[in-house]
Amino acid sequence: MPRCNDPATTRCRECRGREPTCTPCALQNHRNLPLHWLAVWNGEFFERRDLADYGFVIYLGHHGDRCQNIPSGDAPIKFVIVHDNGVHNCQLHYCHCPGRPTQLSQLIRADLFPATLERTETAFTCEVLERFHLDFDISKRSVQDFVRILEQLSAPDDDTGRVKNRYRDFLLGTRMYRYCTMDKRSGRRHGIVIPGRDPQDITVPCFTCPIPHFNLPPDWKDIAEDLRYIHRIILSADGNYSLQKKTKPGDEQDIALTMGEAFFVRDDIMREALNKVYGAKGQDVTTPADDIAITCAGFKVARAQRTAKFKYVDNSGVLSFSCDHLLFRSGGTVDLHSTEAYMYGDFAMAGALRGTLELLERGFSYDVVCSYICNILKRFATTHPELVPVVADMKMLLPKLHMHGHKEMCQIVYAFCYARGFGLAHGEGVETPWAELNIAGLSTREMTAGARHDALNSLFNYWNWTKTRNMCTSLTSVMICANNPV
Repeated sequence: MPRCNDPATTRCRECRGREPTCTPCALQNHRNLPLHWLAVWNGEFFERRDLADYGFVIYLGHHGDRCQNIPSGDAPIKFVIVHDNGVHNCQLHYCHCPGRPTQLSQLIRADLFPATLERTETAFTCEVLERFHLDFDISKRSVQDFVRILEQLSAPDDDTGRVKNRYRDFLLGTRMYRYCTMDKRSGRRHGIVIPGRDPQDITVPCFTCPIPHFNLPPDWKDIAEDLRYIHRIILSADGNYSLQKKTKPGDEQDIALTMGEAFFVRDDIMREALNKVYGAKGQDVTTPADDIAITCAGFKVARAQRTAKFKYVDNSGVLSFSCDHLLFRSGGTVDLHSTEAYMYGDFAMAGALRGTLELLERGFSYDVVCSYICNILKRFATTHPELVPVVADMKMLLPKLHMHGHKEMCQIVYAFCYARGFGLAHGEGVETPWAELNIAGLSTREMTAGARHDALNSLFNYWNWTKTRNMCTSLTSVMICANNPV
C-alpha cells in the first residue's frame, strides 16, 4: 500500500517487518486484523494501544466492511475480546441485513466464542481457547495462571492495574470448548457410531482393541479354540491418589457437561449400592459389614493407604481401567472416597466391559487381583447380574512388576508368563498415564465436582487422542522390529 505524507508515528507490535505508518493508515491495514496491538509514539516512547482507542470498529458479516443496513446514528457496542495476546476492549457492529444470521451465529462465524448466550459482551477467540486447551492437556497449567498471563500481556506499559479480571468468564468458556472438542474428536458430532458403543459416548476409543462388526474378520468366531487369544481384549486397573478433590464449599448445582458420556461412572448409579454395603458417606469404607478377607499377606493395597490422610477430601483419587494399548476405557473410571474398596472396582469394570460382551475371551490385570476375585461373582450378582457369566469366564492375572510383592503362590497362579496366549504382556500399562497426569491434581483438587470431572475427562481424552494419532507410527515400528529381529 502506498504511504501517505503524514508522520509515521504508529507501528504494529504483531506484524513483523512492517514499516511505521500514520495511525489512520495503520487502522486501514488492520481491517481484518482487529486484535493486534499498536505501538504509538507519544513524544517520548512507543506506547502500547488498542486499535479501538483510535475509533477502530469490528464489522461482522461483510469481511471487515461496514454493513450498509446499519441504522444511521447506531453506535457500536463495547465488546471485550480475549485473544492469545491479551484482553482487548473493542467496538463492534453486527450485520443488519435482512435474513441475517443471529448475533450468536455471527460471532461463531467470526471465530469468536461467546461467554454468554444472552446480551453477549465478552467473547474468546478460538485461538486462545485452543491454546489453553493444549496448554492444560500438556503442561497442566490452571485457568487462573493462564488468565494472569493474559492480563499481563494486556496491561499498558505504564500501568498493570487497568485490566478487568476475566477469570470466571474464561473458566466457563474453556469448559464448553473442551466439551465441543471431545464431541468432535469422538466422531459423535459427525454422526459416526462404532458398533457396540453408546451413540452418546464422546470419548476417543481404542481402534486397535478387538471390536466385533468393526475391525474383526467376518469369520472371527470360527477360529480354532487354541487361537482365540488373537481376538482377546486385555484390561488393566489401577488406583491413583493424586487426582483428589478437596472438601470445600462449592456449587452443589455444578454438574459435569460430560456426565454419563465420558470416562466416569455416574455417581448416582453407584451411590445406592455403595451406601448399602459400606455405609453412608463419612464412614470408613474399608471396613464394610461383609468385609472381604485379604488372601495375600504380601500386598495389601486396600490397607496400605492411611485413611486419616483422606479426612479433608471428598474424593481420595480415582480408579481407572485401560486396555493393553494404554488407552483409557470409556465408563471405566470411578471416584474413590477412601481406599480401593472392591465394589468401586466392580462398577469401573462393568463400564470398561461395555462393547466387549460378544468377544470370546477377555483378560484382566490388577495389582490385588488375588484378593479382588474373592466373592467377585457374589458382588456382581448383586450389582451387575448380567455380567456374571462374563466375569466368571475372564482370565485374571497380576501385573508383572507388582506381583513381586505377593506371596509365591500368587506369583505362580496369576503370572502372565504361565497364562495361555498372553505372551510377553505385562499388565502394567495402566501405570503409564499417571506419570504425566499426576501433576494435574494440583489444580483439579481445588475444582468443584462438575468442573473436576470435565477437566479429567478432557485429560484422559487427550491422552487417548494422542495415542490414536501416533498409533500408526507405533504399530509400524513394532511390526518392522518383529519382522527383522536382531
